[in-house]
Amino acid sequence: MIAAISWRNVWRTRLRSLVIIMAIAIGLTGGVLSVGVFNGLAEQKMRTAIDTQTAHIQIHQKGFTDDYDIHYFLKNPDNILSVIEMDNRIKAYSTRTISELMIRTANGSAGVQLLGINPEAEKSISTIWESVVDGAYFEGIKRNPILISQKTADKLKVRVKSKIILSLLDTDGNAVDAGFRVVGIFKTSSSMFDEATAFVRQEDLQRLTLMEGVNHEIAIKVNDPEEVTPVIADLKSNLSEDLQIESWKEVQPELAYISDMTGQMNFLFLGIILFALAFGILNTMLMAIFERVKEIGVLMAVGMNKMKIFLMIVFETIFLALIGGFIGIIISASLIIWLGNQGINLSVVGEGLAAYGVGQIIYPQLSGAFYLQLILMVFFTALFSSIYPAIKALKLKPIEAIHG
Repeated sequence: MIAAISWRNVWRTRLRSLVIIMAIAIGLTGGVLSVGVFNGLAEQKMRTAIDTQTAHIQIHQKGFTDDYDIHYFLKNPDNILSVIEMDNRIKAYSTRTISELMIRTANGSAGVQLLGINPEAEKSISTIWESVVDGAYFEGIKRNPILISQKTADKLKVRVKSKIILSLLDTDGNAVDAGFRVVGIFKTSSSMFDEATAFVRQEDLQRLTLMEGVNHEIAIKVNDPEEVTPVIADLKSNLSEDLQIESWKEVQPELAYISDMTGQMNFLFLGIILFALAFGILNTMLMAIFERVKEIGVLMAVGMNKMKIFLMIVFETIFLALIGGFIGIIISASLIIWLGNQGINLSVVGEGLAAYGVGQIIYPQLSGAFYLQLILMVFFTALFSSIYPAIKALKLKPIEAIHG
């Protein structure tokens, strides 16, 4: 009965109720959309990093990543690969030989990290081959092909089939200069990665550095990202202790920070919005109480106990908040689904996004669990907002209230 009375009371002043309902709906829609865009940015950055740079897991000799000394190469790589191949949770892997060097042309020079890769194996763990915007992915040039980024090509003023010189050190510490031809030019959504990375065939780099058959890195992709931690645990138990086996979060700690902080930031942001909306709800309910002083006084005089009056005010507040909350969630969920398919074109700030490591098209996304948690947040916001107006109502004295 109390709930039915409260529901009727909500619609006694339709305009005021509709105003607060729409305020809640619009506030939640804006907040949820902002959270969806932020989630899309974070997810795209992590996905780009995994697909182009880190894979899910990397294996190095301990000490290699301290200064990328080519002498810290993997011992017994065949044993490592046999353990990897036995694990059916691992989708694919690729070996890499790595050297930090200078690329030179008549127009300038650039320092890069050169990855010697097996082009076919690399396709299974990296999307670099899909990012080629000019030329081809190691096709068309037989001798010493090199794949460079658009930023490097612009800096050195070269194009496909241009000749460039690689200056590096071999294992004996001798300086080596070698001529390579640009087989293709790639462009990813991360300008920092593009500027610092180039690719050659693994066999070519091994030949130049006098390190035939030497690998510095094994990059691994798993079938289910949730299995990264148990896979690493098994690899560590089955392989030598002098190996450094890391997840993508350990390889790039800033990605781990983004991943861990995204959920917390989402609810902090929505919490601030709901806290602001709580004052609007509280104000509306106080006005409703002041307008119905005589009515509440009569209810008290005829014997309605204080708990029922308290519940009546609480139910009214919860009805207002939940109606506005459901409308806001339906609108925002529909927009998130639509924009998640269409994307939001932010090419106006494309350079800034590229520096952050994401593309110009952002795809907002939110999980179903997020909306369930949001409904709970709206409910508790309404409960919090109802307490003060309800206490105000309980403090009324029946005789004084009846007389206005």
